[in-house]
Parts: sequence; structure tokens; C-alpha cells
Amino acid sequence: MAAYEVLLLDNGSPLFYTLAWALESKGYGVAAVSSPEVAIESLARKNYDLFVATLTQESPEALEVVKRARKLNPEIRVIILGGDNQVAFPLEAYRLKIDDYVLMPCSPVELWRRVARCLGSLEEAKPAQSDSQVRLAAINERVLNKLAIMFHDIRGAMVTTSAALQLLLRGSHGYMDAEASQKVQELHSRVKKIVGLSEEYMAHFLGGNKDVTLNSELVDLREEIVAPILEEFSEEIRDHGITIDNRLQTMSAATIPIKGSKLYLKSVFRNLFGNGIKYGGDGCTITIDLEERGANCCLKVRNSGGQVFEENQPLLFPGSRQVIKGDGARGLGLGLRLVKDIIKEQGGDIWYEPRGDGSNFVISLPQC
Repeated sequence: MAAYEVLLLDNGSPLFYTLAWALESKGYGVAAVSSPEVAIESLARKNYDLFVATLTQESPEALEVVKRARKLNPEIRVIILGGDNQVAFPLEAYRLKIDDYVLMPCSPVELWRRVARCLGSLEEAKPAQSDSQVRLAAINERVLNKLAIMFHDIRGAMVTTSAALQLLLRGSHGYMDAEASQKVQELHSRVKKIVGLSEEYMAHFLGGNKDVTLNSELVDLREEIVAPILEEFSEEIRDHGITIDNRLQTMSAATIPIKGSKLYLKSVFRNLFGNGIKYGGDGCTITIDLEERGANCCLKVRNSGGQVFEENQPLLFPGSRQVIKGDGARGLGLGLRLVKDIIKEQGGDIWYEPRGDGSNFVISLPQC
């Protein structure tokens, strides 16, 4: 499945946010705009594959955007969502070439099914690839998968550095004279350029392949995976007032040996721990625990923030991830799909467990 570009005329509802998140996690390029005027400008600049918008009695401008979209790109697919108080669409909406109509209220899962079906019809229209093209694509994805993780980690470090430099420029750590301030500003600009370059490369390279081969080695989970990532996030932990309950430290064993790739397992834990900070919120508690289940050990990363709504849980680990295209305005994270692919390749698994006091992600890995 190739990646496609999707434009959302966002009405600010949580449903649109969930849809954007699900599309990005599946590898699609997503742009969300809040006004018909901006939507038309976006359509004029880029050929989108799918346009999704809400049509309400108070805001019928979506139909004009659809007309303009069809003129600019006759091949674009269109999905129209009806407003909450509508029982039917206006007659004019049926006169236009619309690929699907969705009356509200609608669950996120049902909306995702509609979008996936629409994008799937685009995939069916593509000509079949030759055997050599399929083999070449598989090789490319294996290489790009590794590059994606590397650029993700580089970008994360550079974003943190940029934020620290910004605090210096604001005087948060004391006074700087004009010359020092200028030098810090120059450094800040250079770091931002590196962030921009890494985002650009990620936008082209980010992808996943279930057949990707990762080198396996003997790794100490506590000292070589968890400890260095906690050190990386030390500033964020302090600044957000987060409490870390690292129960691996109280285990009597000298080491916690597991099989896997240190580079990719660190990326997995970095992704999950970063999400714990992001979604747990200021002042939350993140608990890191371990238990044995047969031949595997289960690393648990829990945060005391909110739970993932039940209707959104099927979207946590969507289907195979491919190359992302687009400006990545809503985020360029590895995504749980790629995390799951990596863990599967290591001979383990990952899943979500809702808890009364927050969210819990469990990584199952083979022990030595």
C-alpha cells in the first residue's frame, strides 16, 4: 500500500483529531486546515488524493471547496461528513461527485473504515508491480526503516537542544551580554536547521517493513536500555515535575539479560517513554516494571494520565506502515505500528492495557 496525501477541513472536533492521528500512524501524509479559504489555497498548491470535510447548515462553504477541488484535480477522492443536527445532506451535495457520505454522529472506528475503503479504491486502481519492482521495494523499505529510526532519534535530541537554547535566550538561566546572546542565537538557528533537515528526511524515509532484519545481541535491559533513556529525558522529567517509579532498580539480579538489537530496543523504549511524558501530563507518575511470563519478560511502562478511549484502542496498532509524505505538521513520531514491527522482529510483542489510574503499555521480549 502506497502512502497518499490527505487534506482535512477540520472543524475542531476530537473526531478529526483522531482521524488525523490514525492516518499518520498508517503512513499517510496529512494536512489539517480550519477554514475553506485555507483549504482552497492548499488544494491549489498540492494535488491531494483525498479531501475530508464537514458540511453543516451553518457552514455550507464545504461544497464550494469540493467544487474547486474537482476543478483543480479531477482524480481527488472526497468524503463529506454531515453535521450533528443533520438527518440528510442538501440536494446540491448529491449532485456533486462525492465518493462517500457520512452522517454524524459517527464513531472514530466507523469513520476510519470509510476512509480506508476510499483510499483502498485508489490502491486497487494502481497498476500491478513486476517481481523485480516488488523485490527492489522490499530492499528499499528495509534500508529506510533503519534510517527512519536514526533520524527520529537525531531529531529528538536536536529538539531538546533547541528548547534549551531558547530558554537561554529568554534569560531563564541568567543574564547574557549582547555578544554571548548573538552567539547563542546563531547556534539556535543552526540547531533549528538540523531539526528541519531531519524532519525532511523523515518525511521521505519513515516507514516500516515486517520483513526487516535487525541484528540480535545480548542486552542488559536495565543498564543498556532503560537507564540511558531515563538519562536522556532527565530535563523533561524535572521540568514537568514527573515522578519516576523505576522498579527495575530494586531487582536483586545483577543484570536483566534479553535478546535483541540495542539500537532499536532503545528507540522503542524512547518512543514509549516519550509518549508517557506527553500524554501523562505535568506531575504524572511513570512506573517502569518487569515481570516474567514463561520464556519472556514483560517490560511495563505505565503513566498516571488518562486512558485511551475504548473506541480508539483498535487504532493504536494499525496496519503496516509505509513512507510518510507531506509536511508532518501534526507530528513525525515513529508511531506504534513501527514500534510493534520492531518488537515482532525481536521475537516479542507489544500491547496496550487500560488501567483505572492511567495507561499501560507492555513489551514482551525473549529472555536469555
